[in-house]
Amino acid sequence: MLFSIILLFVAFASFNGAKNTEKRLADIAVVKQEFLDKDQAMVATLQKIEAGEKLAIPYWKLPSEPMTIGNRYPRLAIMQPEALSFIATGQSDMYTHFKSPRIYGNTFALDYAEMINPVQLLFGNFDLAFVIIYILPLLIIAFTYNILSKEKELGTLRLLSSQPISVFRWLLQKVGIRFVIFNTLTSLILWIAIAIGSIKDAPNATSLFGLFLLITGYQLFWFVLSFMIGIKINNSSKNALTLIGCWLLLVLVIPATINQIGNTLYPTPSRLNMINEIRLIKKENEKKQDEIMDSYLRDHPELAQGAGQEQFGFWHNYFASEKVLEEKTKPLLARYNSQLKKQQTLQRTFQFLSPALLMQQSLNKVAASSEMHYNDFKTQVNEFSLKWRNYLVPMLFNQEKFTLKNYRELPEFNYRNRVAHPIWQDVLVLLLINGIVLLVFGDRSLWKQNSETFLE
Repeated sequence: MLFSIILLFVAFASFNGAKNTEKRLADIAVVKQEFLDKDQAMVATLQKIEAGEKLAIPYWKLPSEPMTIGNRYPRLAIMQPEALSFIATGQSDMYTHFKSPRIYGNTFALDYAEMINPVQLLFGNFDLAFVIIYILPLLIIAFTYNILSKEKELGTLRLLSSQPISVFRWLLQKVGIRFVIFNTLTSLILWIAIAIGSIKDAPNATSLFGLFLLITGYQLFWFVLSFMIGIKINNSSKNALTLIGCWLLLVLVIPATINQIGNTLYPTPSRLNMINEIRLIKKENEKKQDEIMDSYLRDHPELAQGAGQEQFGFWHNYFASEKVLEEKTKPLLARYNSQLKKQQTLQRTFQFLSPALLMQQSLNKVAASSEMHYNDFKTQVNEFSLKWRNYLVPMLFNQEKFTLKNYRELPEFNYRNRVAHPIWQDVLVLLLINGIVLLVFGDRSLWKQNSETFLE
């Protein structure tokens, strides 16, 4: 029965996780094909231009112009899912996995959020992380809440009074056997789910071993907690109510409270304020266009190449003012990133108060779907956008044409998972929490108590 219940939950969660990952891959495949089609058309046009053919295309649409390439044929930045992305949805339902930064626009203020169903956002996703964090503890509670009280209520505990054995040791053996059975079943089912659900090459063996140790440590916590409460209270109904209360506190209340405290202590600046500030700076830049251009050329003399002011048009003025805009908005962006890092630091600092919070953050990192991953993706896109601009802007100021040779030299985006995940540290923290529970609830005298003590 237990095997069937766990198998049902894990199978359904794995199906949902795999479905989300497949949708993500399908969306990426669509935009990738659109990108390739546009590039093929651009290359064909460039070949005609270099062959001397005359084309009925407006000047501003010709791919031989660097700014046309930068604005109409942007490169594609993709964040591919990892092998274990199906385990935890994390932030993947809120942020986009691909971006095409154009040369026109504020690359430092790109929007990476996606429109999502608010009902789905409210209730979350039924993935493996949800089963591991929320469902498994409930199954453990149902499996262990009356391990001592049931013996008392059935009268079999009295039989132990004639035996020179510590009830604590006897119960510990019973709980140990149940833990081994439960953990073996869970590990076997999860291993099958991971083997089937992994979207590409097998996950790293070390990381996979660490993941199973992490899940084992989390299950052990609930077994230890149920064991100690069962001994201290020794009443089936009260045991169940107390353990459900602990589940609500540790899985729901504490994580939500820590998150709310972080948002209250370190609120992120309003995006609306940033947009209004950008608009005001743009208006100010329009009034000082000549001064900005002179200052820009002094800072970048290699771009002037002896050209006179009369040769500078819209794009030259745009990049000069864009640089000023970026510099003036840096403090706001720095403040936003600083507040966000403080929130994350607060969560990491107090994650030991709730094993569920620790597990959620760790599983999100395993699945490469944490907020840290998407913030790093945004950083990598911005870094690439700067590299992309730096390739095309000198061509504009030097009045060079874009050719097939330039196309082959264009920088390409390659996403790298740069977020460190000390999973072994999380495993040690879980073991430490288990030790703390034993110290708080445990008593050396329990080892020597006989059945008469628990019959009172």
